[in-house]
Amino acid sequence: MTDQLDVDLALLDTIADRLRRAGALLTATGSPATPDADEATAMVAELLTRVSTNVTNLAGGLRSASGRVAVASHTSEHALPIRQLP
Repeated sequence: MTDQLDVDLALLDTIADRLRRAGALLTATGSPATPDADEATAMVAELLTRVSTNVTNLAGGLRSASGRVAVASHTSEHALPIRQLP
């Protein structure tokens, strides 16, 4: 166990920003329209709905992780003695 935490706060801020932007990019295009696939249209529509739901959940997770990293980078100095890396 260590009593000091070495942290590059700028790197943590960069990671938080990248996670936030990745989450935003995933949902920026919106849900795709269902193509006409003849008899398979209903199946394709269901598949697209599931993919869209999962992408939305992933984007929310990325934004949540971004917020947690940002909070950690600003509050970690109170948890352990920190030596900022150059």
